[in-house]
Amino acid sequence: MSDHQHSNNFLKNLSQKKYAWMEEATAPVSPVANASGHAASTHLAQASSSSPEARNKSKDTSATASPPTPKKSKKQKLNTDVYNEPFSTATSSKPLTSKHKKGSSPPPSSASIKREKPGLKPGRKTNAAHTSKTATPASSSITTSAENGSRHTKEEDDQAITTSANYMKGQPLFKYTTFPVKGYNILPTRNITSNYAKNDTSYFPGHKAGSDELLPNAEEEWRDTIVIHPGSRNLRIGLASEAFPISVPHVIARKLKTPVNTADDHMDIDQPEVNQEEYDYALEEIRGELRWRMKNAKRRAVPNAEGQVIGFNATAVKETILDHNDPYKVEWTEVNKDIPYFVGEKALNVPVSKNSLYSVRYPWKNGTLNNQDYTSVNEVLSDLEAIWSDVIVNDLEVERSEFKDCNAVLVIPDKLDHSYICDLVTMMLRYMKFKAVIVQQESTAATYGAGVSSAVVVDIGAQKTNIVCIEDGVCQLESRISIRLGGDDITKTFASFLLKNKFPYADIDLSTTYDWRLAEILKEKWCTMNEADISVQVYDFFARTPFKPTLKYQCKVYDEVFLAPLCLVYPNILQPKSKKANWVNKNVTDDVIEDANNSSSNNANGQDDTKDYDSFPIDVAIAQSIVSAANGSEEKLKRYFTSIILVGGGGKVVNFSRVLEDRVLSTIIAQRANIDRVEVVPAPRELDPEVLVWKGASVMAKLDSAKDMWIADDEWEQVGARCLRERALLM
Repeated sequence: MSDHQHSNNFLKNLSQKKYAWMEEATAPVSPVANASGHAASTHLAQASSSSPEARNKSKDTSATASPPTPKKSKKQKLNTDVYNEPFSTATSSKPLTSKHKKGSSPPPSSASIKREKPGLKPGRKTNAAHTSKTATPASSSITTSAENGSRHTKEEDDQAITTSANYMKGQPLFKYTTFPVKGYNILPTRNITSNYAKNDTSYFPGHKAGSDELLPNAEEEWRDTIVIHPGSRNLRIGLASEAFPISVPHVIARKLKTPVNTADDHMDIDQPEVNQEEYDYALEEIRGELRWRMKNAKRRAVPNAEGQVIGFNATAVKETILDHNDPYKVEWTEVNKDIPYFVGEKALNVPVSKNSLYSVRYPWKNGTLNNQDYTSVNEVLSDLEAIWSDVIVNDLEVERSEFKDCNAVLVIPDKLDHSYICDLVTMMLRYMKFKAVIVQQESTAATYGAGVSSAVVVDIGAQKTNIVCIEDGVCQLESRISIRLGGDDITKTFASFLLKNKFPYADIDLSTTYDWRLAEILKEKWCTMNEADISVQVYDFFARTPFKPTLKYQCKVYDEVFLAPLCLVYPNILQPKSKKANWVNKNVTDDVIEDANNSSSNNANGQDDTKDYDSFPIDVAIAQSIVSAANGSEEKLKRYFTSIILVGGGGKVVNFSRVLEDRVLSTIIAQRANIDRVEVVPAPRELDPEVLVWKGASVMAKLDSAKDMWIADDEWEQVGARCLRERALLM
C-alpha cells in the first residue's frame, strides 16, 4: 500500500515538474507561504537535531498543523528521489543488523527504520522482517504516524494540484513552437525529423532534368537547335550550328478591317514639349566637350563652319533618279493580295499612307513587351509568334511541322518581368510546339560570347541600355541599371541637328518607315567620334518614297556627326519620353511564391531602388554599377574598370569606346576611388558587338551544363514557373 501511494506521488510530482517553469516565471510569491515554508523548515531542522521520539512528534505536528506550501512539495520531491535510489538503503541495512546482534554498535534509530521501510523491494522481505524484529517497541507508533503522514501528504498534493489548475485557467494555452522548452519536445517527433521542403532539389511531374528525350539530336550536330534573341528593332535568329545569325527587322504589318490613320503612331515618335533652358545648357556642354577634345588632339576648329554648312544646304539642288538608273531601288510590297500580315523587310516596305489598310507595329519595345501600342499581352504574343515562325520557315528553312523536333534557346533582357517570361515560354512550348526550351539572360550570354568570366556588360540597344557586372559568370543583382536610352535617341538627335542646319530633305518624317530607315543609314555612315574626321564635308544621299522617283541630294555637315552620339552622356538634350501604357502587368503567374516576392520587393523598395531611369548619363551609370558590385574591394574596382564590354547595335559609332573610357575615368566616382585606367575590351576576333550576345547563347547551349536546363511542355504544364527556378541558370 505504501509503495502504491509513493508511486502515485511520484507520477503527480513528475506531471507538476513539466510545467514548473511556468509557475516559477509567472506565479506571485505570497509572504504567508514564505513564512509557512520557513516555519516548516525550522521544525524540520529542530527535529533532526533531537531524539527519534522528538523528531516523530515534530513530523506529526507539522503534517497536521502547517498548510500546504511549495516548500513542502519540494521536500516531497526530494524524498521521491531518495525512494528511487537503487537499493542503497536496503542493502546497507543488513550489515547494520548483524553488527547489532554482535553488540559492537548501538541499535539503529527509529528514523532510519522509517526511511528504510518505504524503499524496500519485494525481493528484500526477509531483511525487512528481520529488521522489524530487532526494532524497539516504539516501532508500532512509528508505523501509525507514517500512515497518517502519507495520508496528509496525499491531501496536500491534491490541494496543490487544484491550486495550480485554478491559477492556470487565466493563463494562455500552450502553442506549438519550433524549439524545445526545458528539455521537452513540444512538436511531434515526425515534424522534427521530416526532410520535407528542406532539400534544394525538388521533384515534379514530367521529364527529369537532363533526360535524353529533351536533348538535341547528336546526329544533327546542333542543326535542330534554334537560338532566338529578340530586340526592339531587330530580331537576331539562327541555328546553333551556324557561325552568325541572320538579323531581320522585328516588325509586323497587319491588315486592318477598316482603314485607320496610322501615319502618326506606328513608329511612336513622341514630340512632347522640350525645356528650352535645359536644352540650350546641354547643347553648350556638348560643344564644350568637342572643343576640349579638339584642343587635346591638337586639331584646329574650322572658322565660320556653321555658316558654310547652312549656306550650302540652303541652296542645294536635288536630282531626280529614274528607276532604271537606281541600282538600290526599293521593291515596295504589293498589298493587293489577300495576305493577313507581312513581317521583316516586307513589313517595312509596305507603302503605308494616312488611310492605309495596314498597321506597322513593333511588338518588342524598350527592352520588354510593347504595352503602349497594343491593347493586351495576348495581342503582343500573337505578333511575336507570327514573326518568329515566319522567319524560321522562310529564312532558316525549317518547316512548321518540324518544330516538334527542334529545341529553342530564348535570350531575354536581365530585368524582363517574370510573368512575361512565363508567357513567352508558354507560347513557344504550347503554340509553337518546340520540343524543349532554354531561357538565358543577355548579360550572362555576353560573357560567354566574349570568353570572359568577369566583366561589366554595357548593352546599348535601340531603345534601352542595360548595365550589369558579372562575377565568375554570376550576375550581381545590386549592380543592374537600366536606362531608356539607345541608338534611336542618337538617330533622333542627329536628325534634329541636320534640320537646324538647313537639311536639304526638309520633308523628312521620322514617323514613317522609309524616312526612319534613311535617318538610320545616315547615322551609320556619317556619325563618328574621331576628332581627325571633324571638318566641313560634303555627302550625297538618296531619298526613296513609295510611288515616287528617287531623289538625290547633296549635304554639308560639320560637328553634328560628333555631337549626336554624345546625347548618351548628356541626356538633357533629348526630348522627354512618353510614359503612356494601355495595359500594365499585374504580376500574376502560376508561381505564388515568386509573385509574393516580387510584390513585396516592389512595395518595399519602390521606384528609386529598381535603378530604372528614363534618362541618365551612361558614364555615371557605369561607375555607379561598378561601385555597387565591388562592395568596397579595391581589387574588384580595378578589375571592373578595366574589363568593360560594349554589346548591342546602339553603340556602333566610330571611336565611341575610347570616348567612353575618357568619360568614365573623368567621373567623380572614379576619381574618388583613385582609378587611373579605364579600358573597354574589344570584341574577340573582331566579332560584331551586335551579335555577341547571340553567339554567347549559342556557345552556352552546347555545354554539358546546359543538359539540365531544358524545359519541355509536360513539366511546364504541370508545374509552370517553378521550372524556371529549378532549371534556368541563375534566373
